[in-house]
Amino acid sequence: MKKANRIVSFDWSMYDQGHVVYRPAQMSADELRIGLGGAYGKFYSTSSIASRFPLFGKRHRAQWLIYNLFMRKASQTVNFNSIAAPTVEPDVAPMPPILPVKREWREAVLEAARRPGPQLS
Repeated sequence: MKKANRIVSFDWSMYDQGHVVYRPAQMSADELRIGLGGAYGKFYSTSSIASRFPLFGKRHRAQWLIYNLFMRKASQTVNFNSIAAPTVEPDVAPMPPILPVKREWREAVLEAARRPGPQLS
């Protein structure tokens, strides 16, 4: 997408399910935004949830139902009305804020291994 110049926003705070941050290839950003809202609405509608309810198999039905009802509520509160404002491309490749750098993970693991653990008696 970067080579095709389709990325609109480089602001990581806009990378959620409520903002369109790129130019879709076969539709407008508005069509994508409206379609996403419609897809969530249809998928988490009462009739859709009922038709997908696991009557047979090993799936835990109560857990499945709670998850689907939670996602239904969340999909009703997500704001699909946003198209991210264009931002300037940064000079360096940005790192997503939720993913630590590999060496930070290594340092954290080594530090935890050096600490004395709980003593079992």
